[in-house]
Amino acid sequence: MNNRLGCFSTTAIISSVITALIIASVAFASGSSMFSPGKLNAMPGEQAGGVISHAQIGEECSRCHTAFWEKDRMADRCVVCHGEITEQIPDPLSLHGILSNGNSSLECRQCHPEHRGAIASLTEFSSNFPHDQLGFSLAAHPDAVCADCHNGNYTSFDTTTCVTCHKQESSQFISMHMISYGDDCLACHDGIESINSSFVHDLTHFQLTGRHQNVECITCHLGARTIADLQNTPTQCINCHAKDEPHDGRFGTACETCHSTSGWTPAKFDHNLANFKLTGKHLSTACEDCHKDGTYKGTPSSCVSCHLEDDAHRGQLGNDCSLCHSTDAWEPATFDHQTSVFTLTGAHLTVECTQCHENGTFKGTPTKCFACHSTDDKHNGRFGTSCDACHSTSAWKPATFDHNLSSFQLTGAHANLACSRCHSNGFSGTSSSCVSCHGDPAFHRGMFGTNCSSCHNTNNWSASYNGRHPSFGDEGGINHGGASCRDCHTQNLSSATCTKCHDSNSPGDGGGGGGD
Repeated sequence: MNNRLGCFSTTAIISSVITALIIASVAFASGSSMFSPGKLNAMPGEQAGGVISHAQIGEECSRCHTAFWEKDRMADRCVVCHGEITEQIPDPLSLHGILSNGNSSLECRQCHPEHRGAIASLTEFSSNFPHDQLGFSLAAHPDAVCADCHNGNYTSFDTTTCVTCHKQESSQFISMHMISYGDDCLACHDGIESINSSFVHDLTHFQLTGRHQNVECITCHLGARTIADLQNTPTQCINCHAKDEPHDGRFGTACETCHSTSGWTPAKFDHNLANFKLTGKHLSTACEDCHKDGTYKGTPSSCVSCHLEDDAHRGQLGNDCSLCHSTDAWEPATFDHQTSVFTLTGAHLTVECTQCHENGTFKGTPTKCFACHSTDDKHNGRFGTSCDACHSTSAWKPATFDHNLSSFQLTGAHANLACSRCHSNGFSGTSSSCVSCHGDPAFHRGMFGTNCSSCHNTNNWSASYNGRHPSFGDEGGINHGGASCRDCHTQNLSSATCTKCHDSNSPGDGGGGGGD
């Protein structure tokens, strides 16, 4: 009869079960040693999980290994003993924090293999170890192995290792390099060699040109100990070249204003950047003509400081030659009189300078009209010396005078009188009293005083008295309407008499009036 199960016969199945039981019994009896790929590390270290080496764990495989059906990973068992690793992983500055990039699922055995023997290292890095993440790239050390630099201790690094190794290549260079920049190699070097002989300085904010291209780094970066020191090196010319400055600070500290990196000489100076710009003939003037004895800072910029001997006016026009002259030439010269205290208007605009400024005298020239026009005064001084009170600079005639601006305003018939009617002997000192012109009419016989305006006005000299007569006696009972002032005031206005019309012995009648 054929067996449909083939090799899975009843006998085979029973044999398999017995074999499995035997293997399980042996494994249990041997403590699972039959599955171990090798002995655990027995090198003593810091105590962790109650032991100082993995070998002390013995046959307790489950302290590190997990079954396939368990949720925990082997890394979870590692941190049970090595709890400090759990603290490092979230810390981006710690070794395990950098390597794991904060990822707690990192497998410890990638770097820490076991079962390789009692004295085998528990730390081993592969060629793809992310060394760049630790701040130092292995790009410049492609053939180096870990032990070349770390000497078995991978958690720290001694920079003397760099010195020891690189002195074998160039002892003199390394010695001088340490004198210049110190012995903390990692303060500047990153393994990529960003700063070395092939460093491109033009990629920084200070580009090297001219002679700067051949200057040794230490010349400018003296005393630098870190990359920050290198980056913070002062870039002003004077920071390096103070000892080369022959001007004693007279030109300031911006050397590049005149000099270039090609050499100190030839030097150029853009005078237009200074407070005194060069124009006209000043452009072709030699520097030493103005800057005597090599003195530049504080050189006076007034015209007269250089051209005193050229001043044909002997200082009469002041020190600012530019008011009349230009830097193109002394002549032709122009002067804008409108910028002076005496502006020119009217006929004055066409007057030759010498007519007012005789003998080349300018400073202190009087500005009063009479100073120049005393010979033109037709009034012989009767109207004073202020010609501009009546005349303008356009012409002597027509002349005008606003009498209303004086102390005696013209009204009525006075407004049409010729000036000479009142000012027969000039204008100065003319009296403003009425009698000075009108006298005292004979028929007044001097009894009304000199104040004509008490009875008269400027509109009509013959008009009767328009004031109100003071009351006397039985006012309204006597008719004086036909009487004149002289009928009662025979002597003066301060006294009056009635006897001219009324007999003292007769009572009042209907004559010229009565009363006492």
